[in-house]
Amino acid sequence: MRLHVKVWYKAEGDLFMAKVNLITGTKLKRALNNLPQDELVGLIADIAKACPQAKEYLTIKFADEKDTGEIFESYKKKVEHEFFPPRGYGRLNLREAKKAISDFKKICSDKKLWIDLMLFYVKTALNSTAPTAATSENRFTTALLACTIMLSKKSTLPIWPYTYCLPLA
Repeated sequence: MRLHVKVWYKAEGDLFMAKVNLITGTKLKRALNNLPQDELVGLIADIAKACPQAKEYLTIKFADEKDTGEIFESYKKKVEHEFFPPRGYGRLNLREAKKAISDFKKICSDKKLWIDLMLFYVKTALNSTAPTAATSENRFTTALLACTIMLSKKSTLPIWPYTYCLPLA
């Protein structure tokens, strides 16, 4: 599997896209196997410093439940911020809220936390549009159904007890 980076550049008024070949997964594994342990530890530390998502992944992988809970709460705040920002009105930018959910899914292997974040998204969306229930009913009912269908396809955990526990505050 080759990884590509798309690079946009401008030449004579036209936009061109060039592909930059990155190292494949197999070559990366071979190169990492050939590194001494101290260099490998340094490389992982450098990656954690350079990429915040990698740092969160390593924290969830090697830390206790308290740290995992803190990261989970930070992603809940990201979702909630799209509907209830500290100042002003919510932007209802569903793309950003869904991106937070997919980013959390990439770094956390605990399916229950991922399901809780998805249901928190639906609950927050429903709470944000409670005053205008007539316009939001179709939009967010379909969001709830889409989340339920997605969970039923990708998870072996029971779904229906979770969906009945969505109190509207």
